[in-house]
Amino acid sequence: RMARDDGDDRGDGFSFGGSRGARSYDDAIARLATTISGKKRADPGAMSWEAQFAQLDAYVARLGLRAGMDGLRVIHVAGTKGKGSTCAFVERVLREHGVRTGLFTSPHLLDARERFRIDGEPIDEATFARHFWWMYDELEAKCGDLGIPAYFRFLTLLGLRIFSEEGAEACVLEVGLGGRLDATNVVRAPVVCGITSLGMDHVDILGDTIGKIATEKAGIMKPNVPAFTAPQPPEAMASLKRRAEEVAIPLNVSKSIDEYEDAENIEIGLAGPHQRINAGLAVTLCRNWANATGAPWAADAEAAFAKNILPPLFRVGLARTVWPGRSQVMSDPDYENLTFYLDGAHTIESMRHSAEWFASTSRAANEHNIMLFNCMDDRKAGDLLEPVAEVFAANPQCAIETAIFSPPDSSTAGLSPSA
Repeated sequence: RMARDDGDDRGDGFSFGGSRGARSYDDAIARLATTISGKKRADPGAMSWEAQFAQLDAYVARLGLRAGMDGLRVIHVAGTKGKGSTCAFVERVLREHGVRTGLFTSPHLLDARERFRIDGEPIDEATFARHFWWMYDELEAKCGDLGIPAYFRFLTLLGLRIFSEEGAEACVLEVGLGGRLDATNVVRAPVVCGITSLGMDHVDILGDTIGKIATEKAGIMKPNVPAFTAPQPPEAMASLKRRAEEVAIPLNVSKSIDEYEDAENIEIGLAGPHQRINAGLAVTLCRNWANATGAPWAADAEAAFAKNILPPLFRVGLARTVWPGRSQVMSDPDYENLTFYLDGAHTIESMRHSAEWFASTSRAANEHNIMLFNCMDDRKAGDLLEPVAEVFAANPQCAIETAIFSPPDSSTAGLSPSA
């Protein structure tokens, strides 16, 4: 089951508790769960988002994390849609060039360790437990007056420590929520920043217009740090440009993969036309990271880019990118004719993309199509499903025979083996 955190901790820090005896991975996960409060920022006495973000610097200082964090060569990515996919593309391209990568994403699907990937693989249980208990003990010893950071902020600090201690040569950070006050923005000097496609999401927190939302996302832009964006709606682009002017940096729009030579033969590992926009931004971020860090392969890559040719290992990395839960097709191992089409879309625009992907991918009109839909209780299911209905109406082969609507708090715990 997916943890509900997407960067919105909805609460303050928490007090410490429990015995110091058990130190296993399972004990760490159990203790981590205590940092989820369920409180909302509007609750009486709740600490403001600004105050919570400001408090991060105190945690970093007392834990002695700043030097390690400043040594990380970070690619920082914000956006409404596609930021996880873009980060996955970036990580895989860098890894194909022999770079030791650290990838921080959220939320996880099955296991909290998915959020911390070294060279593309989630860290093992022993590594997680070792770093978790180090940080928990340090927090208890040095930050008793502040309490333990809430879930997402705790995991962000933990991830930055893990990547520093485990020798990541490149650190790819996906913003959890917004940007300006997101916990990942505690990083002071990334190598390069990227903004993926923007849309209306989390309006109760980020603002009720796309311009306001873009202003929050643009908060990751910093002086002397190159910034790149996917194409944006005019109002959003105006907000991004305003922030770029404030920090005195140019803001450049990345091009789609389809603008390179031989584009029709450039394969990417994630399905859907929107992913080619994400891949294009990822290429731009990798290119600028390589140049800024003096990567040994940067010069050869630049020679190709000068001819508008995508370098070979960039092509390999994009083609080999895998990102679970995003336009993912899975065949059931026990039933020959049962195939799952999985996508974690959660905005109106991305739901349309998801439906279009299914329409272009599903195999035959005589199949029995079943839709299983779930969304969190703070989203409007009708608004999300409207573009899906429009796409299916225009594609008769996608007619839905049965629709199953799963409540946000559903669980398999009460199911019998025969259910």
